[in-house]
Amino acid sequence: MFLADKLVFPPDTKEHKFEYRDLEELESLGNGSFGTVKKMRHNSTGTLMAVKRVRIMSSGVDDGSSCVSMKRLKQEVDAIKSASNCKQIVQFYGITFHEGDGLVCMELMDISLELLYMAVRDLGYPAFDENTLGSVAINTIIALDHMKNQHHIIHRDVKPSNILLNRKGEVKLCDFGICGYLQDSVAQTQDAGCRPYMAPERLNTNPKGYDSRSDVWSLGISMVEVANFAFPYPEFTTMPIFAQLDLVVHGDAPMVTNPCYSTKTKNFIHYW
Repeated sequence: MFLADKLVFPPDTKEHKFEYRDLEELESLGNGSFGTVKKMRHNSTGTLMAVKRVRIMSSGVDDGSSCVSMKRLKQEVDAIKSASNCKQIVQFYGITFHEGDGLVCMELMDISLELLYMAVRDLGYPAFDENTLGSVAINTIIALDHMKNQHHIIHRDVKPSNILLNRKGEVKLCDFGICGYLQDSVAQTQDAGCRPYMAPERLNTNPKGYDSRSDVWSLGISMVEVANFAFPYPEFTTMPIFAQLDLVVHGDAPMVTNPCYSTKTKNFIHYW
């Protein structure tokens, strides 16, 4: 099922055999969909990586818990492997298994968009840099377009914590744990993703399904959040589900209210 226990660090094509004991854990980076992410070093090459550790269900069937089936893990690995030829998507290096867990080894970036905008806000700046915000938007759109048109995949979990940046100025999309494959450009599964960033058609359980435009909505919510230094639905997670549905489906779309941004930037976020 997997070509496991081998690492390849593009653009180099050399294969490095490895297992869990060849990795040194350095620090925790956070949580991804259905897994924890650690900064680790491959000892024989010294390469630093982001390693997502996923608990695999023994039953082989997803039950909505913190575990995933081997089928779901394979879908995530296949998605990131096929899409990582795009410069705006994190590189896949390899996978190994240890004590019932799958360890997915990927390119290490420096910071998430979420942590970056919070740091800028906490330092007292009036706004997130407009050019950087534009670069984030464009690069994420390139990644989403590549996934849809080249691989018929939608991400389904676009949010600031899944958009990564590095000191070289690169912006990359990560975490394909709940991506979906399109059939005739439409996806059907409704319950995958982070509800606060979900598009109205996903919260509304549209029987006709949804398409890649739902990812664009999630990106738009993310851009509004960064521009305003705050999530646009502050009480969303404490609301009953029906109130969430009414707010997003029937309410006005969130807007950039920070006066520091140009009309062009605001219009791009609001109407693109």
